[in-house]
Amino acid sequence: MNNEQSMQISAHILGENSDRLHLEGRSQFQQACEHMAQQASYHIDIFSYDLDKPLYDQVGFIDAIKTLSLHQRGLSVRILIQNSDTVQREGHRLLELARRLTSKIEIKRPHEDYIDHAENFMIVDKIGYIRRKTTDRYEGEANFCDRLGSKLLYEFFSTIWERSEPESMLRRLYI
Repeated sequence: MNNEQSMQISAHILGENSDRLHLEGRSQFQQACEHMAQQASYHIDIFSYDLDKPLYDQVGFIDAIKTLSLHQRGLSVRILIQNSDTVQREGHRLLELARRLTSKIEIKRPHEDYIDHAENFMIVDKIGYIRRKTTDRYEGEANFCDRLGSKLLYEFFSTIWERSEPESMLRRLYI
């Protein structure tokens, strides 16, 4: 990512900048996810194949979620993860945070009708989103103020959420 692209992402304000940003490469997605999460006020919804470590297990992103969860009344973070094997095997800071903040961060496994959905996305405050069309390539888009697009993604996410079950494989066992 060149400096111009980096500055372009960091200049965007949730709820204000409505231009669609084309994202390409892991670093652009990392920066966009962190920058958007830092601006969240109420909701962060994540639909991910394996809770993408390069995006969601980064210090800046985790710090943003932790700060919001501890200081923002009414904040909820909902995560749908299609394959928890890697997270379970390798660990993940967002998973550890979810285990400590169970009233703020919930993780579910999508209903089988959606388990093979190729697109991965994050929706913030029903205003902004970041999306990738496939899990194996860092190509997609971000928009910090697209109420209609975010609403449609949010409704899709909520439909899946309501039909999903808590991801029991990721719960901490106390013996």
